[in-house]
Amino acid sequence: MDTKSTERFLHIRATARVQSYSWYSSEVVIFQNHHVEILLQDKRSGSCLIETLGSYLDPCREGSTLSLDFDNFTPSYIFRRLAKELNDSNLSRYMRDYIFDESQRRDLPQGQPLLITVLVESTRRVYLEREETCAICLDDFESKTMSMFPGCYHQFHRECLCEWIVRRGHDSCPLCRHPVK
Repeated sequence: MDTKSTERFLHIRATARVQSYSWYSSEVVIFQNHHVEILLQDKRSGSCLIETLGSYLDPCREGSTLSLDFDNFTPSYIFRRLAKELNDSNLSRYMRDYIFDESQRRDLPQGQPLLITVLVESTRRVYLEREETCAICLDDFESKTMSMFPGCYHQFHRECLCEWIVRRGHDSCPLCRHPVK
């Protein structure tokens, strides 16, 4: 299996409201969810067909919630605060703009502490090239249904993979030994 490329897509939503339980500082609460979308490229027929195999919670990254107190909402302060906590300057730059825009909304009273909630949906797209044969039985995929091993995404016939895991009692991928989860 060849991983052709990986892309990252972000979808960020932010909402602000006056904080009713704090008289001193504003708070930004960040909710992060991480997904992986698996796409399969088939170059056998001469054209580059792409098939979506599914979107799942990313097994490499868990979702998280982060709560930060903010003294002000200047763009430079927002960026420094986020970059320090997230260790991701690109994500911090994107989020800074959303947080700043929400903090400047005209319908919110200025000078009062705000509660800004931010939802970050991160999707990692992984492009795989379709394999020609099943590594267990060595037959072409056109004869039977193809399945992927969870986690490493190696491709096998569904029947061969079931035989490998269930009947033979193996608990890892036949090619890379990635464990079954």
